[in-house]
Amino acid sequence: MKPEISLQIPVKDGGDDFRECLNSLRKQNTGGIPWELIIIDDGSRIPVEDDFDLIFPDTVRVEIVHRKSSGNRPEARNAGWQVATAPLSFLSDGDIRFPEDIILKHVEMHRQGCGNVIMGARVNSWMQDASPWQRWFDTRGMGSRAAGFFPAKYFVTGNISLKTSLLRDNGGFDPVIDHYGGEDTEFGFRLARKGVSLYWDPELKVYHLDRVTVREHSRKMVEYGGSGLKYTLDRMPEAEGLLGSNWIKPVFSKPVNPTTLSVRLLVKLVLLPPLYRCVLKWMEKFGKPSFLFTYLSVGGCLLGLSGRNFENE
Repeated sequence: MKPEISLQIPVKDGGDDFRECLNSLRKQNTGGIPWELIIIDDGSRIPVEDDFDLIFPDTVRVEIVHRKSSGNRPEARNAGWQVATAPLSFLSDGDIRFPEDIILKHVEMHRQGCGNVIMGARVNSWMQDASPWQRWFDTRGMGSRAAGFFPAKYFVTGNISLKTSLLRDNGGFDPVIDHYGGEDTEFGFRLARKGVSLYWDPELKVYHLDRVTVREHSRKMVEYGGSGLKYTLDRMPEAEGLLGSNWIKPVFSKPVNPTTLSVRLLVKLVLLPPLYRCVLKWMEKFGKPSFLFTYLSVGGCLLGLSGRNFENE
């Protein structure tokens, strides 16, 4: 039988996280619905078929796409849907633990016509020893908002499914975004331009195995700000103001009024790298007050967008 949904996972040197990911996928209960697993091996030192158990039930078609990694995440994502044989594509990652019914739930929501795109939560604070940082991270984006349609700026891969034809018809992810982050947001804006409906359900959960630190996240946000965010702002008028980007415009750019002048001067002050580093050290040690995590995340993006970095200034 032809697969009904295609789960696509780019991975490079997946390690124990990918092993746990695969173990959770072997336990999927789809009620007999056939599905396919497409693994994009993005230049692993040991090919995935030599390093991991890829034996799955007969209802699962497994395909491996080998790439000589260039570090280009959009290209790796595109390599998955380009070989997909299913009408639905489920875009995820190799550091995810999947509940046993997650694939079935995605299929059922598409059958019910909930939306052209179905997105669920990627939970970071599922461990008993979750840090304040991980708990804060789960409140970002759509967070715990009620089920319903969501704006394109929150489109993020990891736990999202859509018709494969939407990827093909809209060119997939833009390979120009060849540094960390933003290729999914940019694609979400393109889908929204076409009137594609984006639906969110917080009960549709997967569990993120990555224990990224607040410092590493800050580095990623700087990289995102100078690459994917900048590119999206340049291409998408509807993305204007994303992540407070308007506040780093020249102080006297229009509109000029007491409020905008005050905020722009304040933003320049709070984005001074020495201050950013002090806040980062504080939050690494104490993890509160939580609003400073927002400062570090958004501030990292704005530093990158303005061509700066907290580590070398």
